[in-house]
Amino acid sequence: MRYLQGLWIVLLMFVATSAWAADVSGKWTGSMVLNAGRTDPANVQLKQNGKVVSGTMGPSDEKQFPLSSGRVDGDMVTIEAKPGPSVLRLTMRLEGTKLSGEVFEDNQEIGTVSLQKASQ
Repeated sequence: MRYLQGLWIVLLMFVATSAWAADVSGKWTGSMVLNAGRTDPANVQLKQNGKVVSGTMGPSDEKQFPLSSGRVDGDMVTIEAKPGPSVLRLTMRLEGTKLSGEVFEDNQEIGTVSLQKASQ
């Protein structure tokens, strides 16, 4: 009997955790502040399937680049795209409807990013 109670508790914890797990799917808008002092717009379209993230990112809705990789690990979201000869990586922390973190170009930190989930 204790075994079944323990099993139910574990199952309920799993269901509750899955229900509260954030889904980053959707449109995100904001800006990248580069170390060189420039601020650029950032527009990201994400689709999450488990821990895998796909989609696009770019400076506008019209100019988007496909993600070459994307992953969610807890509240951390990492996406990569190749808008030119370099790989651009955003490593961000999810806090409610905000994603914020660092921007890397070919593994060199070049600035920060701040995104807000667009209302649907």
